[in-house]
Amino acid sequence: GEMVDGVLQVHRMGNPIIESRLDAMDNIGLLNSDIFGSMSSLSELEKLREQEFQHGPEGMFVILSDVHLDRPVVMEKLERLFEGFQDMSPLPIFVFMGNFTSKPLSAARDGTKSVIAYYEELANLICKFPTIANEGRFVFVPGPNDPGLGNVLPRPPIPNYFTGALRSKLKHAIFASNPCRIRFFTKELVFCRQDIIGKLRQECLTPSFAEETAGGIGHSNNDRLVQHTVKTILDQSHLCPLSLSSSPIYWQYDHALRLYPLPDAVIMGDRMEQYYQNYAECDAINPGPFSSDFNFVVYRPVAEVERDVQTRSDVEFSQIS
Repeated sequence: GEMVDGVLQVHRMGNPIIESRLDAMDNIGLLNSDIFGSMSSLSELEKLREQEFQHGPEGMFVILSDVHLDRPVVMEKLERLFEGFQDMSPLPIFVFMGNFTSKPLSAARDGTKSVIAYYEELANLICKFPTIANEGRFVFVPGPNDPGLGNVLPRPPIPNYFTGALRSKLKHAIFASNPCRIRFFTKELVFCRQDIIGKLRQECLTPSFAEETAGGIGHSNNDRLVQHTVKTILDQSHLCPLSLSSSPIYWQYDHALRLYPLPDAVIMGDRMEQYYQNYAECDAINPGPFSSDFNFVVYRPVAEVERDVQTRSDVEFSQIS
């Protein structure tokens, strides 16, 4: 740009230059890049990588978003889901992201008691499959309409008051914040539930590709929306590059939303249809709303080991018919 009569005339505006995870770790060092604080030396990293080569391909994440427990058809589909995975060894890690009801707590019939009952019904359903209930690992990530602090990021876990049945009946249930991070050997996975594409479109200074199409959103334009969304989030190294009026942030914990260095995968639960993009060696995945078409994603962070020096992930889009 240039200054003209004391006014900055912008000729071109763009995102910061993207930096891959490996480049960032080389630049800032292992200790500064390990958000979990579990690796203090390169030798520990190498030991973890050896275990990853040996056992990593066995690991699998089954990821669902918008699991509306107040809809009977959703509970029926969940039962079929568990039937399909109950005989697997080892069992996958089940990641359930909100919203867990079709309406916010304030609009739910009978309010708090109904929400507690929905979680209890889920616990009873899982207990129909003893192996999954005793050995399966579950991660629950709250959505914007779930009980909590409202539409503010990051969100704390769903309060214990609502999830007592799940906590008592499942041996390995983790109630995480939104967003949350999971380490799988050397891989860092970030899970976040927010309707990011819709919010970014509202903040656009120029019409988005979808709005330029008179007949609605076509597949090509939808793909371009996804590409620009993924690029914006990862280039900005932040899960919520929006104005505070659009998405309030609890500033004391803003660091939980940062994506530097880039993680190995960002799983963003959005109301948009499923997508997968790989950008700057980072997997960007949306499992899609389970409550609409009963879609989910099976993600293997370490699907293949190539020549004992690097790994390759795998994303499988699935649907319960």
